[in-house]
Amino acid sequence: MTDIIQTISSIVTGVAIPVLGIFLFYDAKKREASAKAGKAEADNITQYAAQWQKLYDEKVKHEEELNGKIDALYVQLNEQRDELARLKKEMAELVVKQQYAESQKCTVFGCPNRQPPQLLCASSNHPEQ
Repeated sequence: MTDIIQTISSIVTGVAIPVLGIFLFYDAKKREASAKAGKAEADNITQYAAQWQKLYDEKVKHEEELNGKIDALYVQLNEQRDELARLKKEMAELVVKQQYAESQKCTVFGCPNRQPPQLLCASSNHPEQ
């Protein structure tokens, strides 16, 4: 009888305890593997987010550079518009002066009095041509 009990106890200790240990620690191993997988996934997501953040920061920097260039071009455009308006005004003044001078010129060569073209020249008494 003791042999049977000893055999049963050796079977229990040889087979049942390791099987029981597998069942008891299976959940812990599963949680450990799940935790490792979750940590790897979190690291991957963090790395992915960091790359997107870097791309976003580069895009924002590039947009700021472009906005600065656009602002500089608007300033330059306004300066050129002001210069163009000034030159047009100056040209209009010169055209008026030229038209006035054209109406005042004497077409008789050698006339010392320089009368306008519609009048007779006082020194030569010639009608203008």
